[in-house]
Amino acid sequence: MENAAFPSLLQELYKSFPIDASIAIADSSQFIYYEPSQSIDLKIKPGDFLKEGTATLKAVQARQKVTQIVDRDLYGIPYYGLSIPIISNEAILYCFTAIFPLPFSVTKPSLQSHSFLIGKVDDRWIPIPHEKIVYIHSKDGKTWLHTKDGQYLNKFNLTELEGVLPNNQFIRCHRAYMVNIGKIEEIQPHFHSTFLLVMKSFEKIQVPVSQKYASHFREYMGF
Repeated sequence: MENAAFPSLLQELYKSFPIDASIAIADSSQFIYYEPSQSIDLKIKPGDFLKEGTATLKAVQARQKVTQIVDRDLYGIPYYGLSIPIISNEAILYCFTAIFPLPFSVTKPSLQSHSFLIGKVDDRWIPIPHEKIVYIHSKDGKTWLHTKDGQYLNKFNLTELEGVLPNNQFIRCHRAYMVNIGKIEEIQPHFHSTFLLVMKSFEKIQVPVSQKYASHFREYMGF
């Protein structure tokens, strides 16, 4: 987009964000401009329609600023989106979106990157070292940390945890599961090019690798 065609308000917004943010500009239905950063690239192209679940479409529909963590399901990687619609005479002229890699401190100031996660059991909160976590499961809107000793409730969702857990130790393998790769005992083929992971636990728990995550999982694990 030429500077002469770049509205002054959008130009100022563009200048105000750090260099690790990708910038997307849309009208009410599709993207018209995209500038990737070296830190994150969603591979958006001008002409791509706005997807359900993105901060951009939500801002257009709500006609107000939207900030949210977006799951990897939409563009292959999770990200933090900040979208601002530009409205004139009740019509949306543009929607400006800044796209940040995770972790990003504005998302959850309380969610810091430590060598442990906090798990709750009864009325106690327990720091659980990463190496003791076998897998993480999301069910009925709650997140559970599973260890050899039991399961513990965690306050964050999988997408938020995906942004702070070390990616050389944990991998998302399903919409509802994340596993500690050091706790995988065996990888078994399953239906339709998917897998079952036999985890190192007393019960030999099997965790599914869904078709959506199977290719990335194979590449990550090297088989």
